[in-house]
Amino acid sequence: MIMKTMIVSITTAILAVGCVAFPEDGVYRQGGYYSGGYGGYSGYDRRYERNNDRDRWERERAYRLQQARLEQQRRQQQADRDRRQRDWQHRTKQEHLDRQRREREQNRLQQIQRHTWQQRQQQGTIFENRMKPWESKSRNWERHEQRRDNDKKRDRRRGENEKD
Repeated sequence: MIMKTMIVSITTAILAVGCVAFPEDGVYRQGGYYSGGYGGYSGYDRRYERNNDRDRWERERAYRLQQARLEQQRRQQQADRDRRQRDWQHRTKQEHLDRQRREREQNRLQQIQRHTWQQRQQQGTIFENRMKPWESKSRNWERHEQRRDNDKKRDRRRGENEKD
């Protein structure tokens, strides 16, 4: 862009100097402006027409460039809106999937807790029927004493039966 600007400015400078140094318009040479009067000049100078054409062309060019810039900005804004919309949709979809995943995980954990609770309840009835280690020792001791007492009673009865 800088290179183009430099080339255009150099070209403009060379043409401007060339036009002033070597005017192609015959009005200057034929006693027009140089002589101080208008002479055979009819009041119409083609340079003005060229300048008007150039000005019109430059205005049209500037307008086209401005329209192109505006169109470019509009497309960029539309692309940004589309990108933001896609990002927003992706983010909401991802949040929804994350929420569903968390809910499934919570449900799974609750099912596991329920299942272990039910197993413990079932095992609890089994454990309640079982004796604790300290209870089993005391019961074994009680059974041992009962057997010994029963044996003594039986021996006494036998001894009494043998005496009779």
